[in-house]
Amino acid sequence: MGALGPLLALARRRGIARGLFGTSTGWLLAALVAWGLRGLRRALRPATPGVQSVSRLRPGERLVVTHGPRRGPRQGA
Repeated sequence: MGALGPLLALARRRGIARGLFGTSTGWLLAALVAWGLRGLRRALRPATPGVQSVSRLRPGERLVVTHGPRRGPRQGA
């Protein structure tokens, strides 16, 4: 889908501009099809993450794995 990528992006942009905010039903339908194909492509993509980093730990070293930023007191710590 490499060659279709720019065309689908154009259909999404023009579909929003001319279809959703304008009066063109054809562009709105083109945008809906383009968004649908994008969602389908993302849904069918393999979910296996790639290797981010490889390093060896020496004795006495530790590895800390976190997920996202820490929550503060105002965010429901």
